[in-house]
Amino acid sequence: MEDENPDLSGFEFFRVILENTWEKQRMPDEFAAALDGREPQELKLREAGGGRLWAVDVVFDGDGHMYLTRGWAQFARAHGLGLGSFLVFTYDGGSTLSVSVFGVTTCRKRFQRKKEDTDQEDDAGFGFDSPPLSSSPSGSGSRSKSSGGAGYEEGGSEMDGAEDDDDVSKSRFSVMLRQCHFGLRQKQYLNVPVEFQVAQGYAGRSKVELRMRGKAWSVKLKQGVCPKRQPRTSLRYGWHQFCVDNRLAVGDTCFFRVLHPDQEEDEDDGDGDGEERHVLKVEVRRRDGSFVK
Repeated sequence: MEDENPDLSGFEFFRVILENTWEKQRMPDEFAAALDGREPQELKLREAGGGRLWAVDVVFDGDGHMYLTRGWAQFARAHGLGLGSFLVFTYDGGSTLSVSVFGVTTCRKRFQRKKEDTDQEDDAGFGFDSPPLSSSPSGSGSRSKSSGGAGYEEGGSEMDGAEDDDDVSKSRFSVMLRQCHFGLRQKQYLNVPVEFQVAQGYAGRSKVELRMRGKAWSVKLKQGVCPKRQPRTSLRYGWHQFCVDNRLAVGDTCFFRVLHPDQEEDEDDGDGDGEERHVLKVEVRRRDGSFVK
């Protein structure tokens, strides 16, 4: 994935911490728009000048806003972020954002490390800003130990497993639900990332099957065009019922993964209408961090 966006190499922006909210950090809309069609599911954060990599999940909502989610709280704690922290991000055009951290003194922070591969950074570099984190977001899901990092463990969850960045973006995606996903019944929708829909051949499909908690929902696909004139597929008719049955709400995050035929239970391969069944395994993390059982 290192050279997927060579034109964006060196893209810089800053963020100022104005709230003690650590579940997610919004990225600039201009940066999100520049990634349209190649939306990453995960990025690595590294302190500018070197240091360990921190895997952070990336979520795009229905309005095109981009957020750093799972993993962000750990990065914030390790770097002593607090109200007034000023962060400068530099994108390498691939999968890494280097981050320069400035405190309320307006001076850049320097961090001492015990080892390059340790899980925590030395506290000697902390102390300028207000207390960073009273507690990290709770939740039963945790990142898999693989450096690939896109899977989640939920007591033996099927979302576990290591894949490289290219395979991940073509076989799974995640979306934080917004108000637009809960509009009028016949107008509810959820956009599918372009790279995922192309890899899965959604232009030639009319529906998908969503599986969750041992149940299945048939959802029809709607084809359209996004602002950059690229094809856009949305989960449309049947999405409303899936949301209602699983009591989904704004702020919940849905994790979708292609369930291949050899991972399914003994069932027919087709739906009786000549179209091969296409199944997406779904897991939901509530806004409070807990997973739907």
